[in-house]
Amino acid sequence: MESLDNVSLSDTRSLRRTDVWVGLWFGVVTLIGLLNALHRYLNNVANGIPASFTFNLIEELTGSLSFGLMLPVLFAAIRRIRQLTHRWMRYACHVLLVLLLSVLHTSLTWGSRIWLFQLAGLGHYDYGVMFWRYVMEFPSDVFYYLLVAVVLWLIDRYRTAQRRELRAAQLESALSEARLDALRLQLNPHFLFNALNAISSIMYEHPRVADEMLARIGELLRATLSAKAQEHSLSEEWRLLALYLDIQRARFGEQLMAHIDTDPALGKAQVPFLVLQPLVENAIEHGGGDIRKVEITVQRCDGNLEFRVSNPVALGGGNTHSGHGIGLSNIEARLKHLYGSHAGLRLARDEGQEASVRLWLPYREGASA
Repeated sequence: MESLDNVSLSDTRSLRRTDVWVGLWFGVVTLIGLLNALHRYLNNVANGIPASFTFNLIEELTGSLSFGLMLPVLFAAIRRIRQLTHRWMRYACHVLLVLLLSVLHTSLTWGSRIWLFQLAGLGHYDYGVMFWRYVMEFPSDVFYYLLVAVVLWLIDRYRTAQRRELRAAQLESALSEARLDALRLQLNPHFLFNALNAISSIMYEHPRVADEMLARIGELLRATLSAKAQEHSLSEEWRLLALYLDIQRARFGEQLMAHIDTDPALGKAQVPFLVLQPLVENAIEHGGGDIRKVEITVQRCDGNLEFRVSNPVALGGGNTHSGHGIGLSNIEARLKHLYGSHAGLRLARDEGQEASVRLWLPYREGASA
């Protein structure tokens, strides 16, 4: 039923566009005839010649409408001629087409005037010697033919340019999406390698802990690999981060202290998929010391969503977060692709006491939390 509704809606829109074009066509050719009739009538009045506006109106409307009736066929023929490979064939076809157009236009004008003059009670319409009428109308038909050909060429060029721009935008979007997918694929093996390396270091001494870590890793990987979008809600990001922290707690036990400070009202905010895990992983791995403390805060500020992941500096004054690594460079690249200059990542260190990563991006809510 949904597909039928979509087809019906598409057909309705197509019919509306057709009605608009038909109305525009009729309005233009009628306006041309009306203006020409008014010009002839006023010219006769100015010259003191007895004038009938109805007479002039029928003559000019029959001429413009007769030409307008042939426009759809004329458009199709001109477009077909453009596709011919040889130039001489195109020129020959244009000449034949304008000759045929002029003969048909003059004949149709003549026949319609005879009928309409009798219908309006103006008597018999005398069009003069038809041979000379055909010759007389030919120059004006050539002019209007060239005008139609040029306008049609401009319209087609404009539409072609629009299609190219649309295609280029689609290709650019597809390329950007492919790059983002590549970055996500790079991130998952990086996380998996680090997690498996941590398991291998404890699997003989603490097999139960290693087994628990493997179970958490499997659950987290199922969630990450099944994701299709580049963004999801902040509440879902917290859920994935909680799985990762469970893995690290199984590894470090009570030595790991992680605190998350957030507002539940921000749960619908859209954030890049798995954007916090590399930051938290970096803080845990480089924090050092017997107790590894990680503080994660998020707030909305001036239309942005700002994250801050901090940890104490390792003993000995080591430069925490000294390198971006795969995780942080990955985040920077993803932020650039998704938000351009409206998002960023900054590393900081406070007087040898604390190292932190500040991340900001535009605040935007999704349909659901």
